[in-house]
Amino acid sequence: MNSTELTGRASAGVHKAVDHLYTRQRPDGAWTDRLSSSTVSTALGLLALAKADRERYRERLNRGLAWLRAHQRADGGWSMADAHPPSSPGMTAFAIAACHELDPEGNRERIAKGFAFIEANGTDAVIPGMRGPGPKTWPAAAPFALSLVGLRDITEQPTLPVEVMLLPPKLRNKVSIGMPAVLALGLMQARVLPASPPRRLLQRLAQPRALAWLRAVMAPNGGVEECPMLSALIFLGLQAADLGPDLQQGSLDYLLDTQREDGSWAIDRDLEIAVTCYAVHALAEHTDVAADPRLRPTRDWLLSTQWTEPFRPLKIPAGGWSWNVPSGWPESEDTAVVLSTLGLLGLDREHPGVVAGLRWLRVRQNRNGSWSEWVRNSFILNDKPCTGVTAHVLMAMHQHNEPRSRWAPVDRALRWYQKDQLPDGSLPSLWFRDGTHGTAKVLETYAELGIPRDPVAQRAKQWLWDNQAPSGGWPLTVQTSAPGETAEETAWAVYSLLRAGESPWDPRVLRAVDWLLARQDEQGTWAPAPTGLYFEDLCYSDDLITHTYTLRALARWLRQAERA
Repeated sequence: MNSTELTGRASAGVHKAVDHLYTRQRPDGAWTDRLSSSTVSTALGLLALAKADRERYRERLNRGLAWLRAHQRADGGWSMADAHPPSSPGMTAFAIAACHELDPEGNRERIAKGFAFIEANGTDAVIPGMRGPGPKTWPAAAPFALSLVGLRDITEQPTLPVEVMLLPPKLRNKVSIGMPAVLALGLMQARVLPASPPRRLLQRLAQPRALAWLRAVMAPNGGVEECPMLSALIFLGLQAADLGPDLQQGSLDYLLDTQREDGSWAIDRDLEIAVTCYAVHALAEHTDVAADPRLRPTRDWLLSTQWTEPFRPLKIPAGGWSWNVPSGWPESEDTAVVLSTLGLLGLDREHPGVVAGLRWLRVRQNRNGSWSEWVRNSFILNDKPCTGVTAHVLMAMHQHNEPRSRWAPVDRALRWYQKDQLPDGSLPSLWFRDGTHGTAKVLETYAELGIPRDPVAQRAKQWLWDNQAPSGGWPLTVQTSAPGETAEETAWAVYSLLRAGESPWDPRVLRAVDWLLARQDEQGTWAPAPTGLYFEDLCYSDDLITHTYTLRALARWLRQAERA
């Protein structure tokens, strides 16, 4: 491969990608991404609008139903993200419910094909919550959606006990981001399902507490976690229970505000704080971001989004950041990413916002040395310790010169990695599929800390090389979501390998760089893939995650290649 030709292509590609990124910047300095449209959010949003006022929202319902019809796949199922394969039994159940509610006769054939797809893929046993124990993940809400439209006996729902509100906060908060749906649907069950006299008493006692908790997490825009799916579940549960008219109206307003022109909804409105930070990190590989006047508003905007009050529903202290505003919740990963970004933009550890953020991270560390997102020392769903979250925290702390000692936060986390790494060398994360993201982030962390030859880093590096596809991209194999290499995973791997000291002229690196450049489009960006995990079985894609991380990897390669 001709070195002059490749560096020329990379230089042109990087400049084109930088130009594209700045065209996406908002006047306030931040960025807004596009998350993939979601079958589950769209189906639940349509059910909510139909229950609210079918005639008033007829045009919106028609647009949403048209989106569902257009996105049914040839196998009869619906996917998790836009039209990306594969089809998902859980998503298909939600789509069936919406199609049946809005136009059962006109959708008769589509509904039959959907049920046939579920049957062909393991029947309803493959949908969490459809059989066996209660719901474990969001597709477990499928039984509720089907029962709301008469396709399932309403008494066959998995139990969601609103009585959890009578438990001490330390116990009930373990559910964290799932709590809004648990409470809303639990209130519905308390009204429509039979219960023993003792349980009925507990439900009555829990009801005002549950409604108060929901009011505490709802932002002025009506959003909860900026998640249309949650807003729909809250509306449906409370409307069926005839409770909380203010909460119903707030949820409905939020759904109306976030429906897309094509009739669909995303799983989350956007990840504006996260992708704004990723944009700065990408640009930092290309230019001095602290001196760029275009990024001064970015710094100020990020500072304005810091939590200056505790998040009382989960008893989380002030000082953190969320993934978006106004109804995102403060959590570890984006707090760390913002702190790293502020460091790149010229703020040191003496700045009041940085001081508060670092203090927040220290008190949020788990007993085993790791970090989770919201709830400390939890091992439930998305509050489990996470390698990727922990990696971002360690890099932020190192960047701001966090003191080191045997029992310091950084050193405790490194010992946790020694125990957490799998025998094959990988370190999967909770928030992205399979092993590439977490393994690459941990390798990047060890390089950032100046210890890329540590055995943990060396095993991670070897796993990444072993899992490069012959095309030059990553991953080699896929367990979750669609098969094939992606720009996101290739960029994560390339960047971490370069940071860890691999030569930019290593043939394996060159194949990866060529793979990325070959897939850049005329606008200077890359096609996103459903690599993100909203929950453990619900994938999404994000255009700016794809763009910023790919730009970051190519800009790093170009810098190192030109030096070499």
